[in-house]
Amino acid sequence: ETAGTAHADAHLMGADNAKLMDCGVPINDGPQHVLVKAAYHALKAWVVDGTAPPKADRLTLSEGTTGDIVRDAYGIAKGGVRTPAVDVPVVAHSGVQGPNPSVICLLLGSSKPIPAATLAKLYPSRADYEAKYAASTDAAIKAGFVLAEDRDAMLAYSKPELIGS
Repeated sequence: ETAGTAHADAHLMGADNAKLMDCGVPINDGPQHVLVKAAYHALKAWVVDGTAPPKADRLTLSEGTTGDIVRDAYGIAKGGVRTPAVDVPVVAHSGVQGPNPSVICLLLGSSKPIPAATLAKLYPSRADYEAKYAASTDAAIKAGFVLAEDRDAMLAYSKPELIGS
């Protein structure tokens, strides 16, 4: 269970097709494919030599009968496999669809911008944001959820241009 992902996303749709989707908000454009690649490598190692894959907490669910996913102030799921995109957010990646009720939008989730004023409080500078994002990337690699060879791919999902100077 990976926080901030949807059944499908902008990477799976392809950049041109993703731009054509009208779900009322941008569709999920998080780095799910980077995690899936690491999961396939872990599955192969488990089958070939018995090396167990890494484990993470499950997504946090609410108490009671509904069992809804618990979300932080930005709408990002708590718990689950964590990535820099959800732990050092500038965009709220989610499996929750935008306001367009079409079935395809239901599958594509959303990536809603976090307001600039909030980002200014979270990250005093671009350098601070980039350092936190890199540290989170390294933590995901160490945990086994991102391959070391995909570090640059994960770093490419950072968005320092959204942070003030």
